[in-house]
Amino acid sequence: MDTLSTSVSSLKAPGLPTTAPRETFHFRSPHTPFLLPHYHHLSTHRPNSTFNKPSLPFTSKSYKSPFLPSSQPSSLRSPSPVVHRKAASGYAAALMDRARCSNVLEAVEHDVRRFSRLFHSEHLRAILNDPFVDDKTKGEEVKQVVEKGRFQKHLAVLLKMMIEKNKMGMVNEVLQEFQRIYDELSGTRIVLVSSARKMEEDQLFGIAKRVQSLSGAMKIKVRHLIDESLSSSAL
Repeated sequence: MDTLSTSVSSLKAPGLPTTAPRETFHFRSPHTPFLLPHYHHLSTHRPNSTFNKPSLPFTSKSYKSPFLPSSQPSSLRSPSPVVHRKAASGYAAALMDRARCSNVLEAVEHDVRRFSRLFHSEHLRAILNDPFVDDKTKGEEVKQVVEKGRFQKHLAVLLKMMIEKNKMGMVNEVLQEFQRIYDELSGTRIVLVSSARKMEEDQLFGIAKRVQSLSGAMKIKVRHLIDESLSSSAL
């Protein structure tokens, strides 16, 4: 099984809001006694409930099936016309539409994940969360990250426009909404794995393969949440 992306994100993220549920599988790591080895505790639920602990770092990795054709931007299902009641959804949908029309959706999605990791870095979060730093200074800091990161131009234009319009507080929501739409259109299943310590990549890959065989999904995205309290509860 080849991987959809070799990038792995690891960060301490604040709550990740979503506007629509994605089908997810959530289970604990085999390191704790709460797991059954045959994974029949897998359950479908709303993913936003798993991010109520902003201090929990997680890693994310995507996998795709070797038995199904590769997913290309042109193969994504066309979304039905919708009215976006939230501004973040409108920004995300506009970026998605521009990326698809330019046939650069995969590149934009990759850079959205890359920028999200930088956006949640300890240095940048300290500045953005500092009440004594004015919005203009915060915007300049983010703009420098965008310029130095050499991101795909459609994403860079959107981010700079949001900074100029003082929409910094909405950036994270837009990034998450873009990922939600992308996962929905590409048929990606989200697997949430909780463990007391960081798991090896081959362990996560094995979990992804197991879920893929059970669900028949073309793509699996693993999000690894590290919760040190699980080790104490195992005693």
